[in-house]
Amino acid sequence: MKVAIVGCGHGSLDLIYASLEKTGTDLLIICGDFEACRNEMDLSCLAGPAKYHVLKDYWKYYKGISVAPILTIFVGGNHEAANHLWELYYGGWVANNIYFMGYAGVVRVGDLRIGGVSGIFDARDYKKGHLERVPYNESFLRSNYHVRECDIWKLKHLTDANRLDIMVSHDWPNGIYKHGNTADLIKKCPHFEPSIQKGALGSDPSMD
Repeated sequence: MKVAIVGCGHGSLDLIYASLEKTGTDLLIICGDFEACRNEMDLSCLAGPAKYHVLKDYWKYYKGISVAPILTIFVGGNHEAANHLWELYYGGWVANNIYFMGYAGVVRVGDLRIGGVSGIFDARDYKKGHLERVPYNESFLRSNYHVRECDIWKLKHLTDANRLDIMVSHDWPNGIYKHGNTADLIKKCPHFEPSIQKGALGSDPSMD
């Protein structure tokens, strides 16, 4: 199976699929910031400056005007329509051939067993439940995408008998930079260096 992986989608589905044309890709994984905004209401539930609240490509796939040419699965990031993805807390189809993995979940695609966790880590909300309710205020729009211990707890119950082949997250696992070229990363992103020195770049739960 040929798998393509995209970091942040940011609603640019047409561009992503065009770039994969004729590559023979069987599965596309998008690691968050998918921006599944169907309409203006969804845009109002998208965290971030108003200048970025623009309907991009997804609504055409939701309406059936366009159809994903490649099976696509994704996790949520920190720029999502909170109201829409909360409707699919356990995961589900957001359009023909496009599947949201839920706030924490596992799917099997062919011979691959793939796990995913949505959101980013914030210690202030980690041990809380999902307490956000509509209408969302500014605080809820942000806390909604913070990873919760109860979701990580579910994934920790996976055993060797159901070992994952791929694990998908939006937030880097803390310490992942140790498995690459740290010096090159700091050169490209010097603002990461203080967090690296403190051992705080990324998510502790994702590394667990």
